[in-house]
Amino acid sequence: MTNGRHMGWLRSFLLAAPLVALAATPVLPQEAAPPTRIALVIANGAYPDAAVAQAPAQGRAVAAALREGGFEVIAVENGPRADMRQAIAQFAGKLRPGASAVVFYSGHAVQQRDRDFLVPISPNPVQDAVDLDEIIDPLIIAKPSSALVLIDASRDNPWQARGKGLRATERLETVAVMFTAAPGKTVADSGARGNPAVEEWLKAIRTPGLDMAAAIERVRDAVAKASRRSQQIWLSSAPPKGLVVTSVSQPVAVAQANRAVILSPPASETSPDAFELAFWESIRNSENASEYRAYLDAYPNGRFSGLARAREQLYRGKPGAATPAASAARPPTAATPAAPAPKTGPIRDCSDCPELTAIPPGSFQMGSNDLYEFEKPVHPVAVRGFYLGTREVNFEEWDRCVNEGGCNYRPDDRGLGRAKRPVTDIHWNDANAYLAWLSAKTGKRYRLPSESEWEYAARAGTTTTYPWGQAMEKDRANCLGCNDQPRRSAVASGQYPPNAFGLHDMAGNAAEWVADCWSENYRTAPRDGSAQVVPGCRERVLRGGSFNNDPRYLRSAARFKYEADVRFYTNGFRVAREP
Repeated sequence: MTNGRHMGWLRSFLLAAPLVALAATPVLPQEAAPPTRIALVIANGAYPDAAVAQAPAQGRAVAAALREGGFEVIAVENGPRADMRQAIAQFAGKLRPGASAVVFYSGHAVQQRDRDFLVPISPNPVQDAVDLDEIIDPLIIAKPSSALVLIDASRDNPWQARGKGLRATERLETVAVMFTAAPGKTVADSGARGNPAVEEWLKAIRTPGLDMAAAIERVRDAVAKASRRSQQIWLSSAPPKGLVVTSVSQPVAVAQANRAVILSPPASETSPDAFELAFWESIRNSENASEYRAYLDAYPNGRFSGLARAREQLYRGKPGAATPAASAARPPTAATPAAPAPKTGPIRDCSDCPELTAIPPGSFQMGSNDLYEFEKPVHPVAVRGFYLGTREVNFEEWDRCVNEGGCNYRPDDRGLGRAKRPVTDIHWNDANAYLAWLSAKTGKRYRLPSESEWEYAARAGTTTTYPWGQAMEKDRANCLGCNDQPRRSAVASGQYPPNAFGLHDMAGNAAEWVADCWSENYRTAPRDGSAQVVPGCRERVLRGGSFNNDPRYLRSAARFKYEADVRFYTNGFRVAREP
């Protein structure tokens, strides 16, 4: 270390004293215990003077990918200094010799006293900045088997007194430090997605069996190519081999549900290419679209991706070939006089399927001219009859999909219980996996409702701001400000009065994914009840507001967006089904 770093280490040594004591204590062999996998994710974006718009969403995506990879994740979003340091201390306390560790920070940083400091959300951002050494020093002490510290903070900011970007850290044994730009350089975030280096890194760590050193090389090559070498990834040293986020078995659950076995790669071939080839060989003669979708989810730019997309399209309409993409992207046909109307009364397609309510055909005025541009203009929409879930899909129903192999993600209930509470922490792709499974199970076509179908059903013939009237009324829904004592979590559906169609919790409780791509207004929105879908769109629409929103977001016309592949603890869904 440099002299400045030595001093930083000594200061941090006092903070890490409990960890030192732990490291000095003799440890009895525990051969059966799996190695520690621990991660720290800090994403700060809500700076009043220099917002980093996409940092929180990218932080959530990183945390989700690491959790799926079996890491225990300590996460902070828009954290003040105290929250950041508490999370760092918690992370340090869980480190063990031989652990696999990942640290991700996105936000701003400043150089002070020849060191890098991470900027919290604070009225005094520079004075409250947290020394990067407070993260790195406990890693040095713990001696992990392999660790990566990714710092996405090479941005211009109003507090940098001198220098630009970040200062290089020295080569460290078993700990690699990665910057998304070269030391002393800054890079602007790119559009709505933020720093492309983070996007590329997320893709890489989600690749089954890909070692972190190889993942970083992929990121380096992709970013250099996309930026014409104007943005260069910097790495203090390559992380030691063995740091893999996504195991080989994780991304193939959909294919495993449809085929008895996925071939393992030959023992002598352990490269990522061998895993991809084994996956492809196991499905290459299939006529099931979901298996090709599973391959594309695992290898979106794989060597067989073009052929997989073609076959997915070819087999999409065959029996048993329902896919998440097909379920969401195929819009309902325009209403015709011959279109079948749903049977009246609640129904179920199986004893443990979600209850469905018949939504009659009709027309309505969609949108609102009152508050936001993205809810305008008010426009007429004709909706044909369909079925909609009487309630939001609950944990009990979701867990059945997991147990039967149709869904490969089991969200945490945050200690609140599962059963009839709406399943949350679900992203758009998760929801469509459930719908594909339910379609295959019942032989019926399940999908997400379109945005216009959802609003038509929520209004249930009303033209007022809320389904129950023009103003907010107490004890009508679960939200912040809807009740004298806010619940602050989703509750079992059915505790509040249904709307005129008999649907529960169309306002509040869990925010609900719909099929549509996000649009900034309704000027080009379909008028036939179908979903607005743009190829490759990343942002999808959520409707209804949640327990964590105020009443503005519970209006029948309210809409907001979220990234389709990001999970959040307020977001769930309900099913739609063709008549």
